[in-house]
Amino acid sequence: MSHRRTVVKSTSRLVELIFGKIFAILVTMHMLRLPGTWLMFLFLFISSCAVSQPRIDTDTKNKKARAYFMQALNAYSFQQPEQALELLESALKKDDEYLDALMLKGDVLKSLGRFDEAQRTFELVLQIQPKLTEVYLYMAEMQFAAAKYDETVASLNSFLESKPSETKKLRAEALLANAVFASDAIKHPVPFTPINMGPKINSANSEYFPGITADGEYFIYTRRIETQIPHEDFYISKLQADGSWGSSYNLGPPVNTEENEGSVSISTDGQFIFFAACNRSKRHTLQGQEGLGSPREVYPGCDLYFSRLEGDRWSIPRHLGETINSREWESTPSLSFDGMTIYFSSTRPGGYGGSDIWKSYWTPNGFSAPINLGPMINTAGNEQTPFIHPDNQTLYFSSNGRAGMGGFDFYYSRTNDSGNWEEAVNLGYPINTNGDEKGLLVNRDGTVAYFSSKDRTDGLGGVDIYQFELYPEARPQPLSYVKAIVVDDLTGEPLTAKAELLGLPGGATVITTTTNAKTGSFLIVLKGNANYALNVRKEGYLFHSENFSLAHSEKSDPFVIEVRLKKLSIDQKVVLNNVFFDVDSYELEPESKVELDKLVEFLNEQSHIKIEIGGHTDNTGNPKANQLLSENRAKSVRNYLISKGIDPNRLKSKGYGASQPIESNDSEEGRRKNRRTEYRILSL
Repeated sequence: MSHRRTVVKSTSRLVELIFGKIFAILVTMHMLRLPGTWLMFLFLFISSCAVSQPRIDTDTKNKKARAYFMQALNAYSFQQPEQALELLESALKKDDEYLDALMLKGDVLKSLGRFDEAQRTFELVLQIQPKLTEVYLYMAEMQFAAAKYDETVASLNSFLESKPSETKKLRAEALLANAVFASDAIKHPVPFTPINMGPKINSANSEYFPGITADGEYFIYTRRIETQIPHEDFYISKLQADGSWGSSYNLGPPVNTEENEGSVSISTDGQFIFFAACNRSKRHTLQGQEGLGSPREVYPGCDLYFSRLEGDRWSIPRHLGETINSREWESTPSLSFDGMTIYFSSTRPGGYGGSDIWKSYWTPNGFSAPINLGPMINTAGNEQTPFIHPDNQTLYFSSNGRAGMGGFDFYYSRTNDSGNWEEAVNLGYPINTNGDEKGLLVNRDGTVAYFSSKDRTDGLGGVDIYQFELYPEARPQPLSYVKAIVVDDLTGEPLTAKAELLGLPGGATVITTTTNAKTGSFLIVLKGNANYALNVRKEGYLFHSENFSLAHSEKSDPFVIEVRLKKLSIDQKVVLNNVFFDVDSYELEPESKVELDKLVEFLNEQSHIKIEIGGHTDNTGNPKANQLLSENRAKSVRNYLISKGIDPNRLKSKGYGASQPIESNDSEEGRRKNRRTEYRILSL
């Protein structure tokens, strides 16, 4: 976990000084006791550093000044900046134009966050020796750390005019792009009011990498436990009736262990978690997981694992296999809404830079070979902590390889109509800072984002998780969901059943899922501007259908339903909720065929039963016309089933007109439900 703060880096010149001059003083003082091979290594390293030293003399002839400098360099290398500063002041009293001492003083002041003093020190170096143009780069890095972006641009332009080496030119150009971006971003801030999630989530320890279910009912995250041997565990919190979060609790074994579990992704229905774990020493077999690879005694490095909620207990975590997990680093998984695609960060070969974002599809043979997301997402730098929103087309991630505020920034990208990723967009200031931003999560309706942050005035200790309202331009596509409990119609007992969501009118399968073994529940995300058919089936029961129409709205309130499955028995009736006719017409609408094909499938499986197709209307209009219409609609369904190969002797049709209402005809909703087609079991 990289916490979100500015990281002060030593200049390349300071590295040379530390490894060169500290080595010299330690050898002189007989403090270094190393084998000959190590001495030779350090000698070669120092010699190579010396090649890149500026030809300008930056040393001093004052022996006492040099001695103080060596002591200061020693103190700084052992992380004693205050002592180093005192020794440097002593050196400069002996020689106030001692350039090595002045440059080290600038670095020390920068590490202490005393940016104004550091800048004055670097400026003094340039006054003494204007040809030491590399100092402009050091000063620019300090100015950027101090968020002085316009001054950073000026210093970098001066440095680039000196025609530096290609390596340092690229370093300067990258910093210049960040400074130009940051200067403009600060002048055009985005809305951002972070709120600490409070003591039910946060603690004196560090909390990070949040995850949330699509219904917003469960919140899961990583907590670092500061014991004698620190480790990471998953904690989970449940939403309370008043809208607050309940006290979080440890997810417990077998998911949590004495080792580290981090960067969790919870499926939209809360039934699966995917996570990263490093150097697992225990045997995690893959029995029953075809296509997930073969077991190993130890999985070196960081790999991805998953666990399933079986009733109210999590299963033993399983390794995702060697197709996804390589010998390199894999971490920060994110599961798509349908569970068919996993996104993750990896340093595996074949990427564009250090760590890239990859994806893998679930197939009948397990996960497919990972696919790199390409140059619109990945850069020569590092891309990490992907989060694919349940809309399945908006990706949030962190990157330090493109113009930003410095360090890792949050970005988002969307897929276009061709399915390709668009140019990544920086989330802007002050969401992004010159520190490292990692691990952004956006809730189902896109209005609230969650992230972790350190050292805020309202923090409870270490790293805390915060939430904020995400501004409209950065929001994903609005979504709804259907949340259901499947029970036996007679006993009310929860059932393990299969649910299938189909898109209308084409009938393409959007997602299939299985209800929780203990609760009989399932949750499926629905996109706006679309219509859906839902079929729920269990062996020994009549199948149940539902219809969700979102075609004329981008967003809808969630659908919370109870599905009561009826056992196969004579005279049982089931409404075909996805059979449609136009007004006063008995010609089947195209989308009706999706449901009727499921009925064909059911009749083929139950080849011994006979059914009656019943047509029904509401009570508006002419009763005789309604009777005739209901008869013709029932016949249309029967004829379609016959056309699909069902024996006509197994099918009867009958029109009931308005004689058997199931709701009051006093409301449009009641009349809609009365206009129905259903089937009834005649014989088994």
